[in-house]
Amino acid sequence: MSDFPRPSPTILIDNLPAKTLVGVDLLAFASAPNFHGIKELPIGVHILYTGTTDSFSLRSGEWLVVAGPKEGQRNGAGVDVRLRHWDESVESLALVDESKDEGRQRAMQQRANLSRIWAAGGLLAYQSRTKKQEKDGSEEASDTTTLYNEWDSLSTYITPSVLERILGRAERDSEGRPRWMITSGSSAARDDDEIPGLANKDDTKMRGKLVEEEKELRFLPVDLKNTWRAGAVGRERTEAARDRSWALGYICEWASNNTRAAGRIVDDESLSEGESQILGELQLTFLTALTLINFSCQEQWKRLLHLIFTCQTAVGERQNFFVAVLRILRLQLAHNDDVEGGLLEMDGDDGGTMVKNILKKFRRIIYDDLTVDVSAVKAEFMNLEKWVKDEYSWELARESTVRRGMLELEDGEQIEMEVNGAEEEDETGDYAPVIVDLEEAGGEAEDIDMMDHHK
Repeated sequence: MSDFPRPSPTILIDNLPAKTLVGVDLLAFASAPNFHGIKELPIGVHILYTGTTDSFSLRSGEWLVVAGPKEGQRNGAGVDVRLRHWDESVESLALVDESKDEGRQRAMQQRANLSRIWAAGGLLAYQSRTKKQEKDGSEEASDTTTLYNEWDSLSTYITPSVLERILGRAERDSEGRPRWMITSGSSAARDDDEIPGLANKDDTKMRGKLVEEEKELRFLPVDLKNTWRAGAVGRERTEAARDRSWALGYICEWASNNTRAAGRIVDDESLSEGESQILGELQLTFLTALTLINFSCQEQWKRLLHLIFTCQTAVGERQNFFVAVLRILRLQLAHNDDVEGGLLEMDGDDGGTMVKNILKKFRRIIYDDLTVDVSAVKAEFMNLEKWVKDEYSWELARESTVRRGMLELEDGEQIEMEVNGAEEEDETGDYAPVIVDLEEAGGEAEDIDMMDHHK
């Protein structure tokens, strides 16, 4: 029979209410009454998520991995069909528990109906054609092959080891396939008290629904207020505060050691295991913030950018890593507007200005401060610089921006104007270096050394 399911990875969903927000990777839509799942999932990592509305309501998602044919054959898999059902008690997709009679009956019924659902068009093909809304209001035909190619580039470094380190042990279905759960409210401990509008962990109900305690995210230990080795004092600590290369190296080593302990090896020989873990977290945090509107992931993404783009020595030592970061960031910024109002502006802190400022500082590092050859990094930065100028009209070159000047008002009066942040960039005014005579300061020298250099 021509309509019989082909052996392509499929997610089969039972009992999903109509008009539920469903998203897979970069594609999101409101479910139709006859929607029963997604077929023809490509090999690689994916995120599947749902929400009761398409607004900024609580969203629940799962990261999953579709294995290649050889791995599937080793595991004895035939047609890769993953069974899910809508759990009304928590308003999210749950695994079908085939260890119980009810779950076995549900699974048998879903598998028996697969051919009928397939023939009736109840499965959305991942590669199906969609309509992409252009900025001028017109619609341009665009297929999800293009969307997947973009997704594949955005998620290259997200591996099972990255998922397990951040999201914890995977939940497995009846055939041993893993999934890692996360919601809009999942958070790292450091961000718990900063999430507006979400219930505390002590609360047992949210909007009348019983919910499990939110998963704690285990991010890389990025501490921008302490970027020097233990025991560092004086000039060493000051230099490490200005050039965070030591902190980047420490986190690379920490991540590499944790990866080796789990027995996982990175395939990309041009990068260390620790560097690949950082890149994977940079991608996972951005994509989770983009799809689930997860505040904690967005904050960690910003912390990683601040750490990476304030390094100097490391640029020459880890050129392949910085080239990969710049390439990833350009792809990510291209999807900033996928969230209504822009992802960078979601928390009201004008994240676009933050990214622009750190890129301006990084440009000064690679063009003015470094004496070693970093031509590969400069070439990739030029691609990013051209893109942000064309897309956002950002001028990253210091000499291209007028920071001080006279402005003539309508009545002819002239006043001197200065761009916000100019003092910080020039290290003048409140940001000027303070010279202290340590002999006169005496016992206060230790306190001076502890001054915050991260304004």
